[in-house]
Amino acid sequence: MLAGLACGAAGFLAYGLAPTGTLFLAAVPVVALWGIASPAAQGIMSRLVAPTQYGELQGANGAVMGVATMIGPWMFAATFAWFIGDGARLHVPGAAFLLAALLLVAGAVLARSVTAQPGTGDGRETA
Repeated sequence: MLAGLACGAAGFLAYGLAPTGTLFLAAVPVVALWGIASPAAQGIMSRLVAPTQYGELQGANGAVMGVATMIGPWMFAATFAWFIGDGARLHVPGAAFLLAALLLVAGAVLARSVTAQPGTGDGRETA
């Protein structure tokens, strides 16, 4: 999961800093590897809940995705507009991609802290 999040962050960082379309396109395969994070996260979450709570987990995941679907477009569009507007102190057209990279890094840090706790199936359980 962490490798997928790192690939997503690296790809979005490359998107945000790419000076040409060719370099932007070169980052596409890197971002594509982000796709391995979701199944890994689903597997980790499934192991952390009892079989009777699996439906609740799926409902919570759906709710979080719904909120993200509402907030994300506004947040990234506002970031883009802020950094390309006439009054922008710093002109950064790739700022929305840089924000995405930052959020993925934050997600990786959070995921690492959660999966490093005893009893999470990471091989560090105590007897």
